[in-house]
Parts: sequence; structure tokens; C-alpha cells
Amino acid sequence: MRQIRLPKRILSGLLAGALLLTPAMAFTDTGGHWAETAVNKWSQEYGVLQGYDDGSFRPDASITRGAFAGILDRFLQFQTAAPSGTFSDTTGSRWEDSILKLNAAGVYLGSEGKALPGDSITRQQAMTMVARAFQLGGTDNPLSYHDEAGVANYARPYIAELTARGWITDAVENSFRPTESLTRAELVNLLNNMIQVLIQTSGNYSSNVDGTLLINATGGAALSNMTVSGDLLIAPGVTGAVTLDNVTVSGEIRNFSSITPQITQSPAETPVTPEQPAPPEQPGTPSSGEDFDWGIVVTPPPAAPDTPGGPDQPAAPGVQPNEVYTPGVPTGETFLYDNRQIPVYAGTERSQLSHGDFVWSGDRLVYVGNQFRTRFGIDISAYQNRASENETIDWQAVRNDGVEFAFVRVGLRGYSSGKIAEDAYYRQNIQGAMAAGIETGVYFFAQAITVEEAIEEADFVIQCLQGLEINGPVAYDWEMGNSSYRVYGIAPEMATACAVAFCKRIQEAGYTPMVYQSSYVAYMKYDQGAVAPYLCWFPEYKSDSSEKLCPTLYYQPDYWQFSSKCSIAGIGGNVDANIQFIR
Repeated sequence: MRQIRLPKRILSGLLAGALLLTPAMAFTDTGGHWAETAVNKWSQEYGVLQGYDDGSFRPDASITRGAFAGILDRFLQFQTAAPSGTFSDTTGSRWEDSILKLNAAGVYLGSEGKALPGDSITRQQAMTMVARAFQLGGTDNPLSYHDEAGVANYARPYIAELTARGWITDAVENSFRPTESLTRAELVNLLNNMIQVLIQTSGNYSSNVDGTLLINATGGAALSNMTVSGDLLIAPGVTGAVTLDNVTVSGEIRNFSSITPQITQSPAETPVTPEQPAPPEQPGTPSSGEDFDWGIVVTPPPAAPDTPGGPDQPAAPGVQPNEVYTPGVPTGETFLYDNRQIPVYAGTERSQLSHGDFVWSGDRLVYVGNQFRTRFGIDISAYQNRASENETIDWQAVRNDGVEFAFVRVGLRGYSSGKIAEDAYYRQNIQGAMAAGIETGVYFFAQAITVEEAIEEADFVIQCLQGLEINGPVAYDWEMGNSSYRVYGIAPEMATACAVAFCKRIQEAGYTPMVYQSSYVAYMKYDQGAVAPYLCWFPEYKSDSSEKLCPTLYYQPDYWQFSSKCSIAGIGGNVDANIQFIR
């Protein structure tokens, strides 16, 4: 495939200070070096990397922690900074701004209140920061390096994730060398493995990309009539429009910005369209376990009038949907969604919420209507632990910050492998939240394609909760992303049967079941008459620029996940924020 050819200009000083001074040209000391190709690509093709006045690149020199923060900041252009004084040793440092922005993003956590900007960054520190910066939550897969015993616990899941993705290619004789200083060549090699094409200038692009494409042009970009064989990444610093017209993304769309990409598709293509932006760690974007993590949840719209989500998979042998639930009864009313008339079912309640019912108070929406009593809550998983000091959430501080309820991720099923795994921190999070007096529920990221699998997922949750006390709902978070999801194309009848089977099993065990459902899943995959008996948790993110400060789901939700970027005392990084509606 042809790659996009971009203007060979310097990217706003990207890598300035760490990769300094000489203009893009062949360096005197990279000929024959193992990273020569990567260095030349990012210096000569893109004009991004630079060397020193003497014409050298010094590929085997180390990088300081501060300079490394500057690299990641300029690469992704983070927007929000932590308060000055967060670290005791950054005042006056040329890297202070970048360090504070990475700290606000949950990337740069420091050590005992210090950032240590002048220290060389070790390989395990660098891999951890890269994974956090790109919102890769990590995996519990075992490491196979000869020296894996020397890898620190905080870095282990991130190194495992980068290894599983094939991005760490500089292990010498299968040694990772976790405590050695990262070299400039090793950094270039890692970034080159992760990103194949960079769009740093706003404009129109239509050439195929063989690999992963990163857009970090502040003004956005317009892509059309092209294929991206890897992932499409949108940097946090992108504030302009990103449009995709007849673009096929074979991997994942991972959106780290506050904008929502506009995606259109010709009728002949199988489209991928965005729902609301979804951060890592909202239900559906798990960050521990294998094959996960995006900055946007994508759900494919119908591929044909009667086959939402692509061609329906044939019913699997075993328990059939008609053995699990009785179809809902349509009222004869309909409403319009995605140019389709969606039936309204008996026993459902239309939303009573409107734009004027909500106002912003800092980064939190507050309900000012008069029909409901509301409570403020959050949902968390391993990502928040790993972004917090000592990987531990201060639940009393969370409670003191006004959090009244929390949903803790218990576990997940891999969206491609189908393997079930528990969240590494669920037990300590449940115990901590309950001890702080926070009403505590849980959720499971589900990928069931049969009734038997849905029951297996419910039984897994019940087993995990043995010996633990919770007093909130147990949520079934079944989501369908792009065609790499194992649930892609599942028939609505089976999707509904899986949800109902899970909820029935949870209810039988004495817990209150709840169904997490986006607009697409609610309208195109679930029989709302069948799931009406269960609580509804609806995700839709709002910002200052939102036209409507209310959930747009036709039905009345019990819980609304309204933000992915809330700041909560006692928790590092961004947190998903929710409102509960109580009559």
C-alpha cells in the first residue's frame, strides 16, 4: 500500500531538547546502526527527529525522565496540566510543563513527591509511561524474558502489553534489561513500531496507510477513500474536526481527544461509526487482560436493512433465545434512529430528562430538574489503580469528594480470544469503597455469544463476589465494536437472550442486575421489552460544546455515565462520572 506523504517540516519542536539541534539530514553516527532506518524515517521523511550541532544523533545515549516527558507531550499534545507544586523538584525545569501535563493524564506519577526530571529514564519506566500515554492498560500475560524476575510489579502489565503487540523488538538474547537506561535509538525504534504514519498538518488525505496512523494536527484532518490496515489514533491535542469518508480501519479507532470523529461510508462499504467518545476504563474499554484499550468505543451501524451490525451469525447450538425470554410487545409507536423506525415496547418508560435539567459545576454535571432525586458516582477498574499512587485508591478521599456510589469492574472476557479474566484490583477496590461508606456495585465486560457463555460470565462474577459484601447493582456490560469483536454480527435475539440470562442468574444469586447499553445496542441489539425489568445504565459523554446536556436515549435510564474525564480526589488520572436518577 502507498503511505501518506506528508510535508517534511519539523513538528512544533517535537523531541526538542532530547533530540536536538541539527536539521533533518543523514547523521554521522547512524550508518549501519540497527535503528538507522527508523531514525532516518522520522528525521528525513517527516522532519520530526533532530540530532546535535556536530551532525551526530548519538543513538546509544540515554534520555532523562524530563526530556522523555517532553517527547510524549509533544507527540500527543496533552491539554490539561496538574497544579504547579505537584512535584517538589520541577520548578524552573524546562520540562515542568510537560511533566505536569503528563501527571494530569495519569502518565507521569513521580516518586515520593519528586519528578526526578534529570535522572535517566529506565527501560521499564519508559515502557510504563508510553503505555499510559497511549492508554494501553496492560495485560496479565506472563513475561518470557530471561530477566523477567527483575521487572517491577508496576511495569509488568505494561511491558507484557507492549510485548504482546509486537512493539518491543530490541530485547537482546531475550533479555529485557528493565533497569538499564533507555537509549535514544530504543525510543525511536519503539515509536516507529507503534506508529507508521503521522499527520501533523491539517488537510485532506486519501492514500492508504500500511499500519497505524496517528493524527496530532491541532486543526484535525479529513480522510477519504482510503484504508488504514492498523489502528487510527487521534491525539489529545486535536481540537479541530476529524472526518472519515469511506475509510476502512482494519484495527481500532482510539480517540484520546475531546472531539468526536464524523464518519460516513458509501453503501458498498462496511462502515464503522463512533458512538460517544469512551475513555479507557469506562465499561467496554477494559485495560487489564488481553487485547484491549481504546479512547473511543466504535459500534458498526447496520450493514443491511434487516441485519444490524453486519450479517447475523447463525444461532449456535445449545440454549436458544426463545427458551430464555418472551419477546416484548410493540406498542405500535416508533421513533427514528439512524434513518430507521425503532419500535417502542410495552412496559418501557420514555426519558423524562431534558437539556434544561442539567448545569455544569466544574467537571461534573448537576441535575437541577424536579422529577428525580440524584446521586453522583463513578466507575473504576485497574486503570485507575495503576494511575494512582502505590496503585491504591484512597477511598476515604473519594467519599469526601462527594462520591456516593461506585461501580467496580470485576472482570472481563477478551473481545477476540474469549478468555475470561478478573480485574487485578477488584477485591481491594470493593473492600475500600465499602469501608468508606460508598454504595458499591460491580460490572463485567461481557462478550457472550451464546446463552451458555452469558451464564458462565454471571457465574464468574458470583464466584468473584464470594466473601465480599456489596450493596449496589451488578452490571452486564456487553458491547459490540468493530469486526474484530467476537460478538460482531450476533443476532439481536441472541444478544437479548444473553443479557436476560446473565441478569436472571445474577438475580437468583441475590444481587440486583443491571444492563449497560449504548444507544446502538439498546435500539439495534436488545429487545427493550425483554430487558425492561432490569436497571439501565446508559453511556453518553457531554462537554461544554454539547448541544444537549442530557442523555439522548429514548428510554429513561437509571444511571447515566456522562463523562470520561472527571477528576476525583484519591484517584489518579481521569475517571468516568455517573448520575443516578431516583424517583
